[in-house]
Amino acid sequence: MEKIEKLIKFLVKELVDDDSKTMVTYEIVDDTINFKVSVAEGQMGKLIGKNGMTANAIRGIVQACGVKEKINANVEFID
Repeated sequence: MEKIEKLIKFLVKELVDDDSKTMVTYEIVDDTINFKVSVAEGQMGKLIGKNGMTANAIRGIVQACGVKEKINANVEFID
């Protein structure tokens, strides 16, 4: 779980300009880990990307890592 959290932090910090307010938290619901990502105001657009393509790519990477770790992982972007 810590590996996935570090991966999300790395990906997000590389995409946004101001990474000082970047926060990644998680909560465990049943057998699923929901990661919640929040960034500085005005940076969410860079994280979401055109038509949500960047956000979907991040979700895909996290889900693939979750399969490797044998856990269900989801990513939520909080504005």
